[in-house]
Amino acid sequence: MEGAVAPALAIIGAGRAGSALAIAAHDAGYRVAAVASRRGEMAARLAGTVGARAVATPLAAAVLADVTLLAVPDSAISSVAASIAASGASLHGRGVVHLGARFGPEIIASLRITGAEVGVLHPLQALAGPDSASLLEGAFFRVDAAGMLRERLLNLISALRATPLEIDPAAAPLYHAAAVLAGNAPLALLAEATRLLESAGVSAETAHAALAALLEGAAHNARRTGPAAALTGPVARGDGDAIAAHLDALAGHPQARELYATLTRAMESLLATQPLAGDDAVQVA
Repeated sequence: MEGAVAPALAIIGAGRAGSALAIAAHDAGYRVAAVASRRGEMAARLAGTVGARAVATPLAAAVLADVTLLAVPDSAISSVAASIAASGASLHGRGVVHLGARFGPEIIASLRITGAEVGVLHPLQALAGPDSASLLEGAFFRVDAAGMLRERLLNLISALRATPLEIDPAAAPLYHAAAVLAGNAPLALLAEATRLLESAGVSAETAHAALAALLEGAAHNARRTGPAAALTGPVARGDGDAIAAHLDALAGHPQARELYATLTRAMESLLATQPLAGDDAVQVA
């Protein structure tokens, strides 16, 4: 933004994504002018953290900002936008974006009647509230906007030390499915694995801590080398005896057994298409 004043932001929705984005933008030098949320206490808390005004309505937030982020559930994006549009207020020269992964700008097209530019800014990161703000550094953001709004969004992404990602609007649902598989599905697997370790006699707290650390290690390795090279364990070693023993041990846990069998086939396919470079890697799982 060299020399230019960063546009003021408004956050509508003070939940997991909205709070993380507000804090990250504030820490990157942006002024968060206003926060609105269905839950007033959450808006007040976030506003206090980033030096913003807590306001009662989405419209009251939007008129105070250059760029407004609709950080609301997917099911509410269209209705919140429509409520602002129906006010008759002018938002000429301002921009409004939603954070929905599987939609394009058209879901908030009603706002064009106000003169606002509309678009999409989806953070491809697991945002779980204020403590997640630091995760946005190095993350990728899906961007779908034109004109001045696009420039402003790209500047924001740059200030967050993140990377823009272009997605064909027609492929947005596929993009979202990929995000769910990478960002959400491992958590269901972690929960299932934790239950198994508890059945082996480990306390719930220790089982979770141990397996979460293992998952973090696998993700770290995959980020550096790609999934095939990062794969460890019996599939990577070609240890059919171990796999058979695991399936036997899981006979009393049919859901986990089905997951194990399905994912074993997926790991075998991964190795078939992207063979490991060597056989001397240390196997830890």
